[in-house]
Amino acid sequence: MSDTTTRDIDISVKEQTEVETNGEDKSCMEKIQETTSDQDFQQRVNVGTSFILEIYKVIMGALLVLFVPQLCDDHTCTITENINSNDDTRQAALGLNYFTAASFFILYLIEVKRENKLISYLDVNRFTPVDNDSVGEALINLPKEKRDTILAYDGYYQKIGYVSTIAFIVNAIISGIVINDNYADSKTATVFVTNLLLMVSKVSEVFSIVNTKKNVFYSAYLTDRVQYNNVDPDKAINVDAIEDGNSTDEQNNDETSSLVEVTEEA
Repeated sequence: MSDTTTRDIDISVKEQTEVETNGEDKSCMEKIQETTSDQDFQQRVNVGTSFILEIYKVIMGALLVLFVPQLCDDHTCTITENINSNDDTRQAALGLNYFTAASFFILYLIEVKRENKLISYLDVNRFTPVDNDSVGEALINLPKEKRDTILAYDGYYQKIGYVSTIAFIVNAIISGIVINDNYADSKTATVFVTNLLLMVSKVSEVFSIVNTKKNVFYSAYLTDRVQYNNVDPDKAINVDAIEDGNSTDEQNNDETSSLVEVTEEA
């Protein structure tokens, strides 16, 4: 009798432990799924992945005198020879290469901070308007210090974007002259053009992002040209107003879809 009771108690304790363990595992999995499905998390992962590729583009596209094959006497110059060259023109071009790379590194630092602020404070909402005035009205729901931070980083990004663009153009011209004077073979032209194209795409993206109105905030990293057009409910002063607005927009969208279906059937 005693042995049976003890065995039953052991089984009950084991079953309870298994239930608790399964509950903890399930809770952990739910948290992971919730995190990975979160819009902010997905956007930050995309930003991190894109940032690595962008750094490679800057190194290859700005340091042209270092990485484009050139002729040194009877052989192709090594990177060390390019750095330690006694040619004043080449050294001047190399200095401009460094300046261009530095300007883009500063651009990326500001770009990442700007993107993180946009991800943290704003949302991408396909049901709300994206024009300058509408986004400006939505920003009223954001605390003033957060709103000012977004506008400040957007302003910094615009200024460094213009500086980097000008530096890139001047650097391409001066480096092209130096590289042409030390032309080695067809690889010289191929690598020069390829490295420039890596930067051209980035410069074009930066210019399209900074050349916008005050309250138009495009993402600098997400593959599609995404615009942050609404306040993140977690950071809003009046959360009810944001949620009510989203619900109204969704309802209007559903009503419009229903009306279109009825019209098509008629």
